[in-house]
Amino acid sequence: MYDTLIIGRDLSSLIAALISVRKGRSTVLILEENPENVYRDAGYAFPLDPRPLSGLADRQLFSNLIRDMLPFDQDIFPVGVLNPAFQIILPGHRVDIFADRGRLIDDLIREFPEQTKEIKHFYRAVERVGSLFGDWIAEEETARPVWIDRLFRHFLRLPAAISGHFSLLGQNLGKEVEFSRILQAQLNFLSHLETDGHSFPLSAAYLLSLPKRGLFYPPGGMNEWTDRLRRVYTNHGGILKHGCSIIRIETEPEIAVDMKCEGSSTTLHGKKLIVSAQWEKLELLLPVRKVFPGLKKRCAAIRTVAYPFCLHMGIHEGGLPEIMAADVVVLQDGNGPVTNRDLVFLHSSPPGNTDCAPEGRRALSATVYLPESPLRLSDQELKNTATGIIDSLEGFLPFLRESMDYLRVDLSILFSRRYQEIANRKYRTRRQPLIGLQTLSPRTRLRNVLLTGGILRAGLGFEGEILAGMDAALEP
Repeated sequence: MYDTLIIGRDLSSLIAALISVRKGRSTVLILEENPENVYRDAGYAFPLDPRPLSGLADRQLFSNLIRDMLPFDQDIFPVGVLNPAFQIILPGHRVDIFADRGRLIDDLIREFPEQTKEIKHFYRAVERVGSLFGDWIAEEETARPVWIDRLFRHFLRLPAAISGHFSLLGQNLGKEVEFSRILQAQLNFLSHLETDGHSFPLSAAYLLSLPKRGLFYPPGGMNEWTDRLRRVYTNHGGILKHGCSIIRIETEPEIAVDMKCEGSSTTLHGKKLIVSAQWEKLELLLPVRKVFPGLKKRCAAIRTVAYPFCLHMGIHEGGLPEIMAADVVVLQDGNGPVTNRDLVFLHSSPPGNTDCAPEGRRALSATVYLPESPLRLSDQELKNTATGIIDSLEGFLPFLRESMDYLRVDLSILFSRRYQEIANRKYRTRRQPLIGLQTLSPRTRLRNVLLTGGILRAGLGFEGEILAGMDAALEP
């Protein structure tokens, strides 16, 4: 009998496991696949999740968690801040999203001089609302109020939320369509919540403030970083079960998980069960109607609308621009609201880093978001997607094809399918949220069964995944 059983390969599940074991609870984290750090082939190392990290600076969300819940381990933290945090490229414009707010505003004014006044007013509103939103997050995570207190706090925040909403909405951004699309592209890059392109929840101001608070990229990428966290978890007594296949789950009268590991069957018993909402077998193995009454209805209010597909390429250094940042958002031409189909997210390895690529070459990952999961698309459909990615980058990288040293579309398809359960998906709510602090509750009908996953805090992107894990582990 364990105190907590956790099923999930995503970051939220790992955070829940870290907190649970540090609280002194006997904890088992179950992964149905063997954890892998990177995709390696032909001298290249591609991160399987190439996004940057946030909330890691001193006295920020994750560093507070580490300080309060775990002994300080310098190796967990990435070295240095990305500056520029990333670049946004669209036909006729290039904007460097600098960590310094003044440099960012200067770069935007350089590209859009006719909107100087609007840009300055908008970012003043972003700073004010983003700071307010950050205070709300800190308040929730330090106080951990019960649901009635949480409801009361939301009521008290409503006047400030409405005021902040109109301060963002009231900015006249319509004079320059490209500037509005750059803002939308930033939010598509940083958030898991897709908006309608006309108005933003308050969480948007928090995300637009992220470069100032710091975006990081650890050596080896996101998956190597999470592997370090797993080692911290096991070093503190946490049990990790991986390469297992879960066969059956019972929730009453107690939690029981039947699974096969290395050819033998075993049953784990627990007092509490935490399940990732991204776990592919959730509806198959849990008595959903009994444990999660109305779950489909609740999830219908926030549904998955886009799934990542990542193409991995090896490029001769001369084929990439010298001024290219480590992370780039390439935005296709258009006049309407930005959608996931308009974007390609690029991540390149550091120049001269022979751990990631052979000498004189760079590892390049190009991510797009598809309306259907790669698990449900055929090989030919995904091969066509790969061709479309390369075609769409010709304007920004005109020498991409002739500079290509490595391309294995079949392996890119394989890994994109394998990692959908931990992938950074995109969600959409039925109604445009005003605040965007929480999109789905971790609670279920049974007190001893809880949900976790980025979908619970979709409006907060990477930090929302951390908060979702904290929510599940600390729920009374």
